[in-house]
Amino acid sequence: MIRILDVVPVWLLALGVMGILFLSMEAGYRLSHRKPGLDEAPTLQASVLGLVALLLAFSFSMAAERYSLRRALVVQDANAIGTLYQRMGFLPEPTRGEMRAGLRRYTDLRVEGYDAAAEPERFAKLLQESEVLGDALWSRLEGVAPQLPTGVLMLNSEALNEVLDTAEERLAAARNLIPTSIFALLLIGMLGSGVLLGYRPEARQRGLLSWTLFVVILTAVMFTLLDLDLTTRGRIRVDQRPMRALREKLHANP
Repeated sequence: MIRILDVVPVWLLALGVMGILFLSMEAGYRLSHRKPGLDEAPTLQASVLGLVALLLAFSFSMAAERYSLRRALVVQDANAIGTLYQRMGFLPEPTRGEMRAGLRRYTDLRVEGYDAAAEPERFAKLLQESEVLGDALWSRLEGVAPQLPTGVLMLNSEALNEVLDTAEERLAAARNLIPTSIFALLLIGMLGSGVLLGYRPEARQRGLLSWTLFVVILTAVMFTLLDLDLTTRGRIRVDQRPMRALREKLHANP
């Protein structure tokens, strides 16, 4: 799905889905006048629409759960970095200044990485730099470990480990999307319900109003679901204010 969106704009993809849905209803309408007599059409229509609604509700539940997790991880990430920055105050100079400078840069990379999430090459570069910087912070702490009291070493090592673990959790959560097969199944169900909705052997004219409402509503719901799941590409974005506020605080109080 992400690869499709990299090639085709969302608005064009939405128009394509709407066009396919209109074609499915037109196919159902023509079929009803060529081969009338499908008495089970209303029952089938209700059943298929019910299945589509159930699948949409299930998919929205999955997407909302993932979205909530991503929001919680942003706060967790900001808290972990802030805690580590404070605990670095127990370290002796020049280690304290060097590690705090590295952590400020690490925070900048985290914020810039989110802003560049829709640019794969730039995101990969920023991600690699943040991982290298995280390893460098750990190596710097290991270098001064023999000189530190046990309590200070434990506080800083636990906080740094929490920062690195949260970064991995955020990355895994960002990649945990609804499977494309579910979207394909949704589209198949929508097309099937479109054919059954267009099957009207008793009608002499097409129900353009009902067709239009059906197409617009289903397309809007499906692409809202897609927008909610791909939180770095659409209008529904995970709020990054905790990370941005933390970055401003760290730079204001070096």
